[in-house]
Amino acid sequence: MTINKTQQNNQYLGLVKSITRYTFFGSIFVFACYLYTIGAVTFSVIERQGLEQSQKQLISNISMQELKYLEEEKRLTKDVAYSFGMVEPKSISFTEQKRAFAWNVGR
Repeated sequence: MTINKTQQNNQYLGLVKSITRYTFFGSIFVFACYLYTIGAVTFSVIERQGLEQSQKQLISNISMQELKYLEEEKRLTKDVAYSFGMVEPKSISFTEQKRAFAWNVGR
């Protein structure tokens, strides 16, 4: 009977060791997944803030370019255009009034 009890104790200890081992490695795996998730979220937030900042800077630059354009547009006149060598365009007609080549058969 003592051999039977010893075998049962050894089996029980083996089972406890394997459960402890799986629990330990499982908790390490879950902790690693947690760290990965937290890191991914953190870097995602930092990247988004950087993109928002660059977007604000681009919008500001576009606004400045629009203001420069409006200021330059106010200064442009025909005299300035003539001084750059531009000339008045001739009146050009792109269409002529002609009869179409196809006939309407159903009439």
